[in-house]
Amino acid sequence: MTSLLGRSGRTVAALAVLAAGCRRAEAPANLVLVTVDTLRADHTTPYGYDRETTPVLARLAREGVRVEQAYAPMATTGPSHAALLTSRYPVSLGYLRNGQRLDEAHLTLAERLHAAGYRTSAAVSSFVLDKGLGFAQGFGTYDCPSFDRRADETTAVALGWLARRARDRPFFLWVHYYDPHHPYSPPAPYDRRFAPPPAATGLPRRAVAHYDGEIAFTDHQLGRLLAAIDAEGLAARTLVVVTADHGEGLMQHGHMGHGLHLYEEAVRVPLVFRWPGSLPAGALVPGPVEHLDLVPTVLDLLGLPRGGGEIEGQSVAAALRGQAGTAGRDPRRTVFLQRRLYDTEVVSGFHVKGEKFAVRAGRWKYIEAPEEQTRELYDLRSDPGETRNLFARQVATADLLARGIAGWRGRFDRNARARDDSSREMQEALRALGYVQ
Repeated sequence: MTSLLGRSGRTVAALAVLAAGCRRAEAPANLVLVTVDTLRADHTTPYGYDRETTPVLARLAREGVRVEQAYAPMATTGPSHAALLTSRYPVSLGYLRNGQRLDEAHLTLAERLHAAGYRTSAAVSSFVLDKGLGFAQGFGTYDCPSFDRRADETTAVALGWLARRARDRPFFLWVHYYDPHHPYSPPAPYDRRFAPPPAATGLPRRAVAHYDGEIAFTDHQLGRLLAAIDAEGLAARTLVVVTADHGEGLMQHGHMGHGLHLYEEAVRVPLVFRWPGSLPAGALVPGPVEHLDLVPTVLDLLGLPRGGGEIEGQSVAAALRGQAGTAGRDPRRTVFLQRRLYDTEVVSGFHVKGEKFAVRAGRWKYIEAPEEQTRELYDLRSDPGETRNLFARQVATADLLARGIAGWRGRFDRNARARDDSSREMQEALRALGYVQ
């Protein structure tokens, strides 16, 4: 009798342990979202760049899934991040330039995860994402500098929060790095990592070398962040997503910076997902994928309901898991893009009157600026650098794509304009960085 009771007791105990283990396995995974400012996809290692600027990102891509064609909706930090975190286009949000405030009525990813029981924290590197502008919605802690800061400082803030956080719940950590942004001034030894030959005195080559050096420095800081996650044994319980808010011109179309244009170098960004054991290693999703897809994709991957709030993106979770014929693997998908609003009509020698929109549909990329009276059409298959405007020879194709833009814009308030709701101090800070013109 005693033996039977003993066996029964051990069986009950074993079942209790098993049940507890099952409950732990079913608990939502953690999420780490890293956004790098001003990082164009084709200057990173996993996207074929000939300089090894991002070995950590390359390793992350080998351990996870890389999206080949990923797009930011606008080449401007504030609106791009607002779209990323809400799954709504900038024109839908009425968020059309830096310095605006994200309306509290718009549900953010952090708010959704907080409602699902997550501990939430953000460490950002630029005042453009200041908590006073609405980006702190849903975050338990939100650390932002008064102006901007280096990636190593932001990494230290993120690592500090990870070390002292309570372990009773899953977490969402957003880390934003600013360093590839102008002015390009990488710290040693990254200031000499890609130094051009002594004879290369021209601004573009030297500036690009320093831009690449800042990318490499930021990639190293990403490595520190990932090392801390892996050292704590969290890799298999943590979905890591790395992307950028927009790219950089680098004089490819006569402009060094960003914001003015909607060419590929300005809006095509890296996008990598890693979740060992839950996503295939070394996989490729061809795209196109939009920033707006992040919120529904993450919620689906984590097994969380979408809840309230309008979502304008598509989940590409099935594509990340390798399912054919799913969103993220359809080359015919249309991607819509928009330029920020400017106060003046000439910026850096370029006319920027009124609005500018673009759409990518299959091989075609169409760009129009009605008030500037310009229309451009490019065949990205044969001309990925967008060097030959085919509008005059393909008017019918351009008109078809123009109707697509008109239909897309018709979904939103045509009277939406940027709200001038930022403080004088914010405007002065934005002007110092060249954001207000």
